Amino acid sequence: MQVLVFSNQKGGVGKSTLSVLFAHWLAERHGARVGVIDLDTQCNCSKSLHRFDSGMEAVALFESQPVRIPEAAASSITLLRGSKRLADLELAKPEVVIPLFRKQVTLLARAFDYVVVDTPPALGLRMSAALIAASRVVCPIELEEYSIDGVTDMLKTIFGVQKRYNPELRLAGIVANRFNPHSVRQKAALHDLVLHYSDFVLPAKISTRSAIPEGLAAGVPVWQLAKSSAREASVEVLQVFELVKQRMERTAAAEVEEEGAS
Repeated sequence: MQVLVFSNQKGGVGKSTLSVLFAHWLAERHGARVGVIDLDTQCNCSKSLHRFDSGMEAVALFESQPVRIPEAAASSITLLRGSKRLADLELAKPEVVIPLFRKQVTLLARAFDYVVVDTPPALGLRMSAALIAASRVVCPIELEEYSIDGVTDMLKTIFGVQKRYNPELRLAGIVANRFNPHSVRQKAALHDLVLHYSDFVLPAKISTRSAIPEGLAAGVPVWQLAKSSAREASVEVLQVFELVKQRMERTAAAEVEEEGAS
């Protein structure tokens, strides 16, 4: 089961953008059946993927009634859309709704090759539920002071969930997103990030490119746009995704070997 969460405890770092693009990439380039769960009340992921709407809201995954999704076809995306009703979950009892979500996602994952989860930009019930139900997590960050400061908190959250609730959870990488190659400050921040978290930072970055939001506004991934800036952006995005997938597969293979040895 490959359930990948894009998560960070700070907003504006590109979680929704990468969730959407990664889902497109898996479906188009790898012929995968991809389920996408939007847990953010801003619903940006749902807006970009509206043509793949399953007719189901993500909030239904926190309820006891089993979610029934039509059989997914290869090279396709199925969206469980976000809604304002998700905000009410923060007042629910975690010991009740989080196990329900975990069970629903486990059942849902059987219908797909991958499940991609976009989380809200704050630690709360929905982010915790996503991490408890996931097998992998990617942490996108912007190379600004507050974003860098938040990396340690996010790593503490991830490894805390791994230790207490979900031993199968693995960090697939920290992604430096919206990088400005002309900024001396951001270059220094990237150097410090790699220095402190070399095991986790992916050896690739995604620069600030206007073509990425242009593609999302048009409902297509950036590599489908016919412009030079889109080609340049695509090279960076696809390199990051290849590294994420390699880490997911390498970790999964290591887990299988561990199980065989035991």
